[in-house]
Amino acid sequence: MTQASIDTESLRSFCPAVRFKPGDILRHKGHHYSDMYLMVDGSVAVDRQLKGAPEIVIAGSGSPIGEIGFLHGGSATATVTAKTATSALVIDDSTFASLEKHQPPLAVQVLRQLAFIAEERLSDNLILDSTAKAFRASPEIGVLLCRNKAMLEKAQRLRYTVYCEELRRQSPYADHTKRIIADDLDNAGHTFLAIEKGETIGTVRLNLCCEGPVGILEELYGMRASKHHPEATAVCTKFIVTKAKRGGPTSLKLISAVARYGMRNSVKETYIDCVPALLPYYKAIGFTVAGEPFFHRENGLSHPMMLEVARHGRRLSNERGVREYLNVIMKAQFFKLVDSVRRA
Repeated sequence: MTQASIDTESLRSFCPAVRFKPGDILRHKGHHYSDMYLMVDGSVAVDRQLKGAPEIVIAGSGSPIGEIGFLHGGSATATVTAKTATSALVIDDSTFASLEKHQPPLAVQVLRQLAFIAEERLSDNLILDSTAKAFRASPEIGVLLCRNKAMLEKAQRLRYTVYCEELRRQSPYADHTKRIIADDLDNAGHTFLAIEKGETIGTVRLNLCCEGPVGILEELYGMRASKHHPEATAVCTKFIVTKAKRGGPTSLKLISAVARYGMRNSVKETYIDCVPALLPYYKAIGFTVAGEPFFHRENGLSHPMMLEVARHGRRLSNERGVREYLNVIMKAQFFKLVDSVRRA
């Protein structure tokens, strides 16, 4: 099959270059990425990890790797491994910001070519298996990494719907005209959406402390006492699931996506806060209390908690569906019982 490609020469001055040895993994299936590669030379193997699906080899300068997830925010649809020594250019949001500023026609050209290639690969089943059987075997809930303003606004709108309309809480960050909740952490945050049948049913935001300050949360969560801060710590905020879906696997799917993303970015500790009623559930997941309770301006009384990613990340990154969710609920009930006995 003839593969469409993009001219790499015009992009060399804008994109960092990387090299891979034979056997190096460029993409892990199921993981979310905020960048993509544009091959310069070498060849890679694409493994969809589906029964009966053949391995696909991509070679040649200008062939993109990971463009579907980069454009749409979905997780990687295949594991991609270097078959030979391979070099590539890295394309991410900063690349396009530079292109749009200095070479707008080139930015437009690249985006159009990427869209064309992604559509071609999808229609030819090069990356995705589009059989009805494959889709029936997969959970209906998908998790996307926000890739543009429109996607982020879906998360911000869900925050408003739950906090202000359902729970009747006041938020200093609420825009009642737009019906969204947005704050400064959105600027450098990695926001995930849980989608079911086209509807946004959950969201969570991860901020890597090595990428920017997290404001007062650093003090409230007791992060300064950690030897890993700020190089390998992260904060997880705006974790919301719609009322109708709180009894299902949506929350675990979001946690799994965050765990995979954090592990791949060398995060060792992830911090979060929770209301007292949810303490047993967070403990069941693996979080431990990290400091003194405080008054959250949106949630009220809250407890700061910390997850050791090295200890729990691999377990949490593997989705187990409803069975794992039920195990978490059972563990949560146990912790709740223990806590009630201690207070008696």
